[in-house]
Parts: sequence; C-alpha cells; structure tokens
Amino acid sequence: MTAKRVRLIIDENKCMGCCACEIACKMEYQLPKGIRYIIMREEEDPTPMKEKLVFHFDLCRHCDNPACLSACPRNAIFRREDGIVLVDETSCDGCRLCLTACPWRIPQFGEKKIMQKCSMCATRLDQGLLPACQTACPAGAIRLI
Repeated sequence: MTAKRVRLIIDENKCMGCCACEIACKMEYQLPKGIRYIIMREEEDPTPMKEKLVFHFDLCRHCDNPACLSACPRNAIFRREDGIVLVDETSCDGCRLCLTACPWRIPQFGEKKIMQKCSMCATRLDQGLLPACQTACPAGAIRLI
C-alpha cells in the first residue's frame, strides 16, 4: 500500500506577517544566520484603493517530479513514499546542480556547503507531530494535509 501524499498548504490570505513560521523553523533546525527554510515576503496589494500588505512564501514545494532530484549526480536527494523530498547530507557534495535545476531556486548552501531546504519536518511527522511552522502560526495559515 502506498503512503498518503502529504502537502503543506499556506493560505496567504490568512497570514498576518508575524514571521512566527520562520522563527519556529529556524529554532527547530537551529539554522545559522542567512539560512531559512521558509521565507515570507511582503508586498503592497497592487489593487487600487486597497491599503494592505500581501504575504508570499518561498519554501520547498516537495514536487511530484522534483527537478532537484533528477539533477543530483550523487543521488543525495530522494523522495519518500509520502512525497516528502529530503537530502542525504552525507552524500551531498555541494555541487549546486539542484539549485540550478529548481525552478524556484529554493536549495540553500550554508557553511556546511551542502544543500539545505525544508523537510516538511519529516522527523516531527514521523513522531506524530505537526510541522513546526504550522504549530507556531497564530493565524492558522499553515496546515498539513
């Protein structure tokens, strides 16, 4: 039996721009300065007469056919049965071909010089917990389905 495909959904209309998701992720993974697995960007609503900010998110989309996976010459990137795309840090050599292949340019390379990205908190999910970003979001804008 195939595992249920999981997805992380972000309702940008519910987001209030508090950055709790970014902070929770950085704390969960003890990410160094400059590395963020979830990046919230704000912009002004372009609609005339609407004076509000609109929030957008950049994070790994855990694609059905990940370009990063097929671009990796070391097979360091793999996709679990539930659809979560992960990186085997011991196999990654930092060639950055995954970054070139990703249409959203999501992979990041910090001091370790290996690919880093959102893992959808796979370890937490395996323990029956929700992703750190979802748990931290006071607006309920992030949910795992």
